[in-house]
Amino acid sequence: MAFPRALRLVRDTATVSASLPRIAETVADPVQVRDATSLLLNAIAASYGSTVSRRTALRVPAVSRAYKLYTHTIACFPLREYQTGEQIVPRPFLANPSQITTYASIMARTVGDLILHDVAYWRITSRSWDGFPQTAEHMPFDQVSTTPQSTADAQSEYLIGAIHYNGTPIPDRDVLRFDGDGTGGWLTVGVDAITTAAALEAAVLRTAEVPQPSIVLKNTGADLPADQVDALLDAWESARSNRTTAYLNSTLETHSLAGWSPNELQLVEARNAAAAMVARIANLDPVWCGAGVPGSSLVYQNRIDLRKDLVDLALRPVMSWIAQRLAANDVTPRGHEVEFDTDVFLRANTVDLAAVITSMHPLGVITTDEARRLLDLEATT
Repeated sequence: MAFPRALRLVRDTATVSASLPRIAETVADPVQVRDATSLLLNAIAASYGSTVSRRTALRVPAVSRAYKLYTHTIACFPLREYQTGEQIVPRPFLANPSQITTYASIMARTVGDLILHDVAYWRITSRSWDGFPQTAEHMPFDQVSTTPQSTADAQSEYLIGAIHYNGTPIPDRDVLRFDGDGTGGWLTVGVDAITTAAALEAAVLRTAEVPQPSIVLKNTGADLPADQVDALLDAWESARSNRTTAYLNSTLETHSLAGWSPNELQLVEARNAAAAMVARIANLDPVWCGAGVPGSSLVYQNRIDLRKDLVDLALRPVMSWIAQRLAANDVTPRGHEVEFDTDVFLRANTVDLAAVITSMHPLGVITTDEARRLLDLEATT
């Protein structure tokens, strides 16, 4: 793809010299910059607000890997409830808000909508005696339509307006909307990177399905009918599977075809670069998307640090969008907080835990029961 020329701000040194006195005399006047080419402006306008479909994006291995890393990992973290800083038994709504599926399933779908579309929806299906949600179901993004209640409401991205789920209007009171960071999600901000990666996957598929011929047999004599040509080619390929030496008569010549091989196309390098770009869109270390980066290595010693970086830099913002919405006053009683429990995921190996317990338990920093919980052992009775 050819890109239009960049902006030409000045033409030569004389133009700059001539413009300096005028700028000094009329500082209040805006400085005139040469117009961009119409092709560049049209390309920018056409790409703004465009998206790639969810189905296309998830067929890219790097995107699918990043998507599963977010959804599967966060869905394995249980929700914890706290009151005035003390952990309490979480309400059934936080343990499993759905009556028709599991906690992990509804949480994975919620995280998926948040990272791809920057918004997710739940519909409250029942409430407890005190009016707080008791059960809910996830409403897929592509099955939800929003109609602003008025022109003024359309100016704010935080006003829900009229929600329709599969064409059925849902009262605002029964809608839980989870908002992201406002960038539009991966399908919007990553449209160029994901589209490029998908095109590379299609190129690899075409290369696998229709390999380029490596040798051409040229007949310098009379043209042969199609059936004889097929028989000749079959005989040639059969003979090459048995012998490396070939015999040609006076009318046949062999020519090596200098085609575009996968190595010459650099498909491997291009796919690796595309995977690294997808990782940047997903705010992940490229190693999580299977992309190799020169000079980087993943060993046992830095695996725990890599997990900590994954939680702190990538997963925690998404978890905060969900946990803080579930801790709002219309969902959770006032004074209660909701957080995801990531202790198991960030837990060190048993040897390191034993060293920590050995140094802290004699000092009275942790009790015997707390030490046993760190090792996934039952508390003493």
